[in-house]
Amino acid sequence: MKGTKYAELANLSEAEVLKQIADTRSRMTSLTFQKTIGQLDNHAQFRTLRRDIARMETSLRDRKPLAK
Repeated sequence: MKGTKYAELANLSEAEVLKQIADTRSRMTSLTFQKTIGQLDNHAQFRTLRRDIARMETSLRDRKPLAK
């Protein structure tokens, strides 16, 4: 499973990135349930999704001007 590239996020609007964050968090919740009942095969997906969320949040933060 490949993660989201930072360059791909630059082309998206803020609303699209927020939607992707929500979708990714819901996938993480789903994986948590699968892990609990023993159906999860690839535990590395957690790491990939966590990093994707961090990448998306960084992209959103970079779009806003710095307040002094």
